[in-house]
Amino acid sequence: MMRNFDCAPTILPEYPGLTIESFSNSYSVFEDTNNLSLVTFMHYKDIHIVFPGDLECAGWMELLKNKAFVENLKKVNFFVASHHGRDSGYCESVFQLCNPEIIIISDESQKYDTQKGVYNKTHSKGIVFGDTRRHVLTTRSDGMITIKQNQEDQHAWIKVG
Repeated sequence: MMRNFDCAPTILPEYPGLTIESFSNSYSVFEDTNNLSLVTFMHYKDIHIVFPGDLECAGWMELLKNKAFVENLKKVNFFVASHHGRDSGYCESVFQLCNPEIIIISDESQKYDTQKGVYNKTHSKGIVFGDTRRHVLTTRSDGMITIKQNQEDQHAWIKVG
């Protein structure tokens, strides 16, 4: 694929106030598709979210050498777990730089032991839902997860279901 890829990059539409930065590892460093995942940071008002694809720990460690990547990571308050929350996508060094409000795992039914989860209350500040402070949300048990901020003076909020 790398030798034959010749498509021009996509030009994104403009969204006022939204900034997007993407990072990836070099094919010369990694050959497996997971560690070549595109990691995208989106920043909008009080929402700072990372989408790391299927990145595994070795890929995280390589990207942590990039100062711009680290600066984006430090801002993150909504962390989408890489590789659908599987153990192979977890990298402890990331959480020495990033202290999000919540971890989000996008996954379907549990099929593998590696999906049982390594993320816990030490990885995020947590968000109060009713009488409970949640540190991890999953599409598997919480359904659709929506993050929103309507006005400049309003904090971001999250809705499940």
